[in-house]
Amino acid sequence: MKKIIILSALIALTLILPFLTQNPAITALWPAFCALIVIILTRQAALGLGSGVVAGAFLIHHDSPIAAIRAIFADYIFPSLEGSWHIGAIVFTLILGAFAGILEKSGGFDTLLARLTTKAKHPQKSLLGGVYLIGLLCFFDGLANSLLTGRIARPLADRTGVSRERLAWVVDSTSSPVACVAFISTWIATQLSLIKEGLADAPFPVEPYSLYFASIPANPYCLLTLLLIPLAIFLNYQPRAMRRYLPQTPAENDEPTTSSIPTRHAIIPLIALVLGIFAAFPLLSSPPTDPFTLTGWREAFSGSAGPYALVAGSIFGIAAAWVMYPKSRKTPASEAAYHGAANLLPALVILVLAWSLGNVFSALGAGEQIATLLSEKFNVAWLPLAVFASGSIMAFATGSSWGTMGLLMPLALPAGIAAATAAGLSPAEMLALSPAIIGAVFGGAVFGDHCSPFSDTTIVSSIASGCEPTAHVHSQLPFAAIAAGFSAVSYSFIALGLHAALSTIIATIIMAFTVIFLSRRKSSPTSS
Repeated sequence: MKKIIILSALIALTLILPFLTQNPAITALWPAFCALIVIILTRQAALGLGSGVVAGAFLIHHDSPIAAIRAIFADYIFPSLEGSWHIGAIVFTLILGAFAGILEKSGGFDTLLARLTTKAKHPQKSLLGGVYLIGLLCFFDGLANSLLTGRIARPLADRTGVSRERLAWVVDSTSSPVACVAFISTWIATQLSLIKEGLADAPFPVEPYSLYFASIPANPYCLLTLLLIPLAIFLNYQPRAMRRYLPQTPAENDEPTTSSIPTRHAIIPLIALVLGIFAAFPLLSSPPTDPFTLTGWREAFSGSAGPYALVAGSIFGIAAAWVMYPKSRKTPASEAAYHGAANLLPALVILVLAWSLGNVFSALGAGEQIATLLSEKFNVAWLPLAVFASGSIMAFATGSSWGTMGLLMPLALPAGIAAATAAGLSPAEMLALSPAIIGAVFGGAVFGDHCSPFSDTTIVSSIASGCEPTAHVHSQLPFAAIAAGFSAVSYSFIALGLHAALSTIIATIIMAFTVIFLSRRKSSPTSS
């Protein structure tokens, strides 16, 4: 009933908004406001993004409700399902979901973690380091990463004296950041398509993969988080919020992991996936490029082969996973693949609605309106920091990193181009600014997601690790705040003219010395 009342109220306001104000900024940003409000109140990203599409259609066709309903499908949703990038993103995400399901059920990672902790000199550090390593190996999906590592490591954490909250921190802090910066993951197709959509009207050639790679150094939050984890493990650094949670007593029926599945059943499919996608890029380029030269690889990644290479390489990877799947497992490979793909269907709905909302923003000129508001009293060089802060707040309030990316990217990139144009920047300078905005959207979405008690990865990580979601959020928050704070430092250096990579390196060095200083001031209650 609450959802119906909220949607009815927003639709009613949408219908009368053209008669209340003629301000183009309010009109252009109203669908984004509707989407954000619905996501916050209902905790459903798909419903919120869909509400934004409906609101935009009724604003544009306020004089004809029938035309508005038709436009929802004919002008916004159906066009978002066209093109190689969009179709490739959907197919690749489903195949990689199936791949993740097969690897999760294969049992190879169980054996790997058990071997890393058996007879270790420092069992706590070995366990957390092993969880971190498996998290890096499970780069292909954030949720599968959280489920797999948390579930495998929980009994080992109890036996080695690691609190479940500390385990959940490693699980959660590895999952989304590594999936966000891995060029092969269930995130990448979404990220590339959002980049392409957001820069559809850019005055420079748009090469999604090249821009994505360039955005990685400009995504300091994910990089700093992935570096903070091993540093904090090695130094045994635990802030007060983490030290208050004590290890669980092992259950009487808690037996050590005895999986005898060789680790090659997990490692070989991963190698096949990576090599398959790499090999597909030069082979499927038009015309094919020379894979034995750096120029050939640059042309391959800069061309139009992206969606075809991702799909072809993922097919090769899932074929290897299917062949390597142990026949002794209770769950058949076909069932594991089916459930793995099905788990990503809600994410694909969010993706399609994000594309559709991007079409609405483009029709309303939302990016230009934001740029007009910013250009009056805002230096465009500080836009990445502002985008990072906005993304953090949105993701925290909505609990959805994907929803935040889908809502913010179609606004931030056009706004950045428009603001840069107003500031007199050349197309080359706009091209240099775009990766920083892209990285800020991704980093802000992940940071806010880490701090939100409504996030799916937060909830899954805590449940898989065996602790309460509120306890997990409370104990993880200091680590997330450290990474976010030094990310802001990095964006400040970028705004002052330093290269993104150099800015992130400087922020990393400062963060490392800070954590070393803090770890020496505060001793942990347990020693490893």
